[in-house]
This record gives sequence, structure tokens and C-alpha cells, in this order.
Amino acid sequence: MLPQALNAHLTRSGVTVLRGHPVCGLSLHAGRWKVSLGGSCLEADHVISALPASVLSKLLPAEAAPLARVLGTIRAVSVAVVNLQYRGAQLPVQGFGHLVPSSEDPGVLGIVYDSVAFPEQDGSPPGLRVTVMLGGSWVQGLEARGWASSRELLQRQAQEAAATQLGLKEPPSHCLVHLHKHCIPQYTLGHWRKLESAAHFLAARRLPLTLAGASYEGVAVNDCIESGRQAAARALGLELDR
Repeated sequence: MLPQALNAHLTRSGVTVLRGHPVCGLSLHAGRWKVSLGGSCLEADHVISALPASVLSKLLPAEAAPLARVLGTIRAVSVAVVNLQYRGAQLPVQGFGHLVPSSEDPGVLGIVYDSVAFPEQDGSPPGLRVTVMLGGSWVQGLEARGWASSRELLQRQAQEAAATQLGLKEPPSHCLVHLHKHCIPQYTLGHWRKLESAAHFLAARRLPLTLAGASYEGVAVNDCIESGRQAAARALGLELDR
């Protein structure tokens, strides 16, 4: 709903939104960007990129190679999201959900209690809904072996977690499995040095490029909103309080 609302607001404000036009490359000509969109291109005075850092690194021109090398080291990991619904079941606890330390279960990141947050979406007759998030080294291992796309394996892992941690022993009445590839950036040791290096290069070369999104200063939705706000302010030459 959030991207749909943004699209509607921007369109009403006279902004042209291009969808289904993946960026294939960026090049600089007399201080202006040429953005390649496959079979077409557009020119821009300034580019704000919210692409994952490693994706942007592959699009930058040769003169931005030092920046591309830094951005290419900011990696991301995949997360499987499994939605489960149980008929006639109850949670043993109330709350938003819980997180799971890797020492207890290396494959499960946490479980969200959807029926507590949004009981109006439980359907008729109502069914208890939870979302199990799978990730970490367990999913990375599946990807390395080519098993990450196995819906049955991900569903089984999620059901076992719900049974063990919440006592939901009966099979779910409904199940949805989605694998979000490379969706959460990893801020490894020395991440702040990468950000400083990128900022220094952009300032020294006076590149009309602003970095935004989850790859830099926070992966949560509120962090990304603030990142966009700060990026817009920098592009316009404004100063905003954090």
C-alpha cells in the first residue's frame, strides 16, 4: 500500500513515474547523467539512487570505479517469509511477536503474531495467523545448495518453528511462502568507513549523485523514509534536522 500511495501522490503532483523500465547503466556527459533504460534513455541533472548498493555498483561508469568498488562490498542476505493460518487455535502469549537467537534456531529469525496486530484480517470463520521469518546462515546454505526455492522445505521449517515455539501442533489450514532474495543489507565491521569513503568520493568529484535506501544507514522502513527525506534535502541544497 505504501508504494501505491506514493505513486498516486507523485502522479497527482505532476511527477512522471516509469515502471517496468530497469536501469541498465549510468554515464556522465558534461556533468549530466545519461540513464540507460534498455531500449531508451533519459538525461538527468541529478540522480538519487535507492537501489541496493551492490546493484548500483554494477551500473556506475568507469570514472566512478572507486565508488563502485566500495558499494560492491555492501552485501545483502535473503529472507523467506512464511504466512501460516490455523483454524481453532490460540496463542499461548499475546504481543507483536518474538525474535529467536541464532543459538536456539539458526534458521528462524522470528515470528510475528499477525492476529494480535490485525485481528480484523483473520477471515470468517476466523483463523489464527502468524508470520515466520527464516534467514541467516541457514538460508544462505540453502541458496548455496540450490534448495532455497523449495517451498516445501521452507514451509516445513516454519511449521516446526510454530509448533516448537508456540505450541501450534496441528497442520495449518493455509500457507503462503515467499523468498525475498538479497533483501536485507548486512552492516559488517567497518561499515561506517565504507560510508565515509563513498561520501568523500562524491564530494571530491562533485558527482550529482545521492545515495539513499536500506544499504547505508538503517534497514527498517522508518530508516528508509528518513534516508529519502535526507537525500531529497541534499539534492535541493537544504539542511534538515535529524
